[in-house]
Amino acid sequence: MPLAMSSKELRPAQVLTRLDGPAMNRDMKTRHVRHAAIIAASFWLLGAPMKARGQGNTWTGSSLQRMVEAAHWRIGYLRINAAVMLGNVGYDSDVYYGYLADPVRDFTLAFSSPVQLLLPLGKNIVVDIIETPQYLYYLDTDNERAWNNMFQGQVHFAMDRLYFRGGGGLANIRQRLSPELNINIRQKENSIDGLALWQVSLKTSLAVLYKSVEFDHGDAEFAGTRLADTLNRKEGHYDAVVYIQPNPRVRLFADGEYGTYAFTEAVSAHKDARSYGVYGGFSVIPPLEEKRQISGVQGSLRLGFKRLDVSAPDQVDGSGFTGAFNLSAGLLKRTTGRVFFSRDFQFSIYAGATYYVSVVYGGGITRLLSKHATFSYDLSFGHSKYPENGTDGGTPPGITNRYTTHTITLNVKLARSLGITFMGSLGQRTTEDSGGTRNRNFYGFSLTYGTPPQAISAPLSVGGAPR
Repeated sequence: MPLAMSSKELRPAQVLTRLDGPAMNRDMKTRHVRHAAIIAASFWLLGAPMKARGQGNTWTGSSLQRMVEAAHWRIGYLRINAAVMLGNVGYDSDVYYGYLADPVRDFTLAFSSPVQLLLPLGKNIVVDIIETPQYLYYLDTDNERAWNNMFQGQVHFAMDRLYFRGGGGLANIRQRLSPELNINIRQKENSIDGLALWQVSLKTSLAVLYKSVEFDHGDAEFAGTRLADTLNRKEGHYDAVVYIQPNPRVRLFADGEYGTYAFTEAVSAHKDARSYGVYGGFSVIPPLEEKRQISGVQGSLRLGFKRLDVSAPDQVDGSGFTGAFNLSAGLLKRTTGRVFFSRDFQFSIYAGATYYVSVVYGGGITRLLSKHATFSYDLSFGHSKYPENGTDGGTPPGITNRYTTHTITLNVKLARSLGITFMGSLGQRTTEDSGGTRNRNFYGFSLTYGTPPQAISAPLSVGGAPR
């Protein structure tokens, strides 16, 4: 049955998913046991202490070496980063953000304990494993409680002028799915990825990247329709990137991207597509010292042109500028300002719409109150635009949404490995066909103790697959 129901017609039973239950819990326990076995095998490889090195003369290899040597704990060969995190502890004024006739208020929290294991094997190879179990808790909305798990494993090969990385990941997470469906939906992801980088000279490098992802929504339902029928797919992404680094703080790049999207269910075969993109931009490399600079531009920018070529002849292709940037700069001695923007194609949950263009933009300011405290305010806007024509007359009524969000945060560093963030978020979602406006506010805090997993300054495909 096509998804063509407006938000005003939804009933509570239509929002709930059927995936969380005994079968899902057994599946999650099996994954935990498998991942624990991998971690135990890493401990078995422990030996005498040694100096960990990411060798070579590439900027990715140098970044790998810094990450390994900065790890919080050392046990023989092994390097460990670990943290205990409480996120979004507080009051949510509407768990379903207006998808039900009446708001559903609740108290929530997310508990996670990410662990990163770094195991140098000789001078040129590093095994990198990250395991992140998470539990979502809702005080009264029992069906929203869920166990999540994210696992990622990679092997880094850092040589004189060459750097290689290969690995993959498993994710089984219940989260807010998209701007189109801003409620918790379980999604499984299986991915493999790899990259190769050649440091041609001190300032020039070339990289090739590949990533394949399979999305599975199981038995999750919305408005009486299985999301697997409209969203399950396999994606492949290929990038070729040229980097120019004129000075130690700035890295310029040009990126050519190709993507493939194959949907697994016959009912969504008309959504199969290919994408072509050309991008350019830059990134500002953070200083090595912990103290954050207030002056100067920081962040990254990646903008370009993408074409989404839908295979079905009766579907409308998409094209236009896409990309993202997040830039900040010092305004006063203790104050920074920032702007952010993103625009990209995303696949639609609705049978009558192949894709839509999601746009998010806004800005904010941060004030340094003291050595250990900062205050921030952000204002963001978002909207979606659908193609004018398509199967079944295009987009069903009642799903073109606009978002406005005000966010206030106070970050306090209580100790070297302990930080707390107090937050208040005021959000508003407007459905254009009816003119109806729904609010969702959140008040609470997040707490982090320890050292979360770290990443190297490696080439990343930040542009995008439709989501």
